[in-house]
Amino acid sequence: MTQNLPPEIAAFDAFLNAQPKPVQIAFQYCLALVMVEDGKAELIETLPTDNGAMCRFKTVAGEVFSVAKPPINAEQEAMIIQQLRDILDEESE
Repeated sequence: MTQNLPPEIAAFDAFLNAQPKPVQIAFQYCLALVMVEDGKAELIETLPTDNGAMCRFKTVAGEVFSVAKPPINAEQEAMIIQQLRDILDEESE
């Protein structure tokens, strides 16, 4: 990520980068879903691949990015989204 992150987000970035790849993919996907919920992005398509689904998102600024859809269930997805919301809420305080 960029080097101009607030300290709390930089710490989370370092923590996430130290996790196994499947954990990183799950958090990236859920962060994109949080962006959609917050109106900062929209899911524009989901494409099947040999390794599962790939989701393409478009930000309100017009940037398009792709994120792999991880093999997690709805409960795991909700738990990760809540963790992300807690981190983002702490950052905004």
